[in-house]
Amino acid sequence: TGTQRYFRTGDKATIYGAEIELRKNLITTEDGDAKLSFGLNATYMDTEQDLYDNINGTYNLSFNRSKDELQGASPFLLNADINYSPVFNNYKPTATLVFSYFSDRIDALGSGQLGSVIEKSVSTLDFIWQNKINNKFEINLSAKNLLNPTIQYVRETTLGDVVVASANGKGISDYKRGMDIGIQLKYKF
Repeated sequence: TGTQRYFRTGDKATIYGAEIELRKNLITTEDGDAKLSFGLNATYMDTEQDLYDNINGTYNLSFNRSKDELQGASPFLLNADINYSPVFNNYKPTATLVFSYFSDRIDALGSGQLGSVIEKSVSTLDFIWQNKINNKFEINLSAKNLLNPTIQYVRETTLGDVVVASANGKGISDYKRGMDIGIQLKYKF
């Protein structure tokens, strides 16, 4: 549609960050295997890319700033899960609840007086239930995107953020991906 173009916008980018991960077995079996466990992973990133004053070529553009955050990188990411894995003779189910979050991030750098397009933060929640009946048979259930968050993009302006309508001309300013529910039957020969 010609609304986005890709350029080499600067010479370098710098990323500083920290990541922390925690895994804890809350309940274990007599053999020491995890029956109930919890996991958490959090990442913080400080990103910066330098921007050329002007770019000349087939398309000319200029930036009204000398640096910005790195496109596509969220400053904060969070993943957490809780897993329950009991054993009943030959029946070995595993139920897992997984939460993920990313903070606002630049989707497209704006040039001139046109501000950047920001993808707003999104939280997701998935549930996976694996049922190993014996050594040959499994029934699995998955329910993904249970929160079904609204996906939204805004353009930064001097008057505040403006919701971006899609470039396809249909006027879509936000959408939901919907939930994905599936069942799987497995048999090993």
